[in-house]
This record gives sequence, structure tokens and C-alpha cells, in this order.
Amino acid sequence: MKKFTKETAKRAVRTFGQAAVGYIVANLAFVDFSSGKEVAKSALIGLCMSALAAGLSAVMNLQKKEEA
Repeated sequence: MKKFTKETAKRAVRTFGQAAVGYIVANLAFVDFSSGKEVAKSALIGLCMSALAAGLSAVMNLQKKEEA
């Protein structure tokens, strides 16, 4: 069995931040702020992908539970 630790949470948050910043920086130059709903939809999709990356990072970094 594996457990969720503070280190796992820190890595997930850090991965989310890295993915979100990368997405924002890569797409900022191409955003047409006058298009309304399409910008919001694109931003939400990108942030959801960042959250997915953070979740995967958390799962991959779960610590094995030590049995005494």
C-alpha cells in the first residue's frame, strides 16, 4: 500500500505550477483577448491539463507504506 505524504503534495503543486506557467507562456503570444468565450475555454483546458500533470506526478511519487 502507498501513502500520500507532504513531499508528494509539494511535488504535485510544483508540477502543476510548472505546467501552468509553461502553458501560459507558450500561448500568451497567440491569445486574441477580444474573442471572449474561446479564450476562457482555451485557458480552462490548459489549466485542466496542468492539473492532470500534477495528479500524475502525485501518483508516480507516492511513498511505499512502511510496515512495522
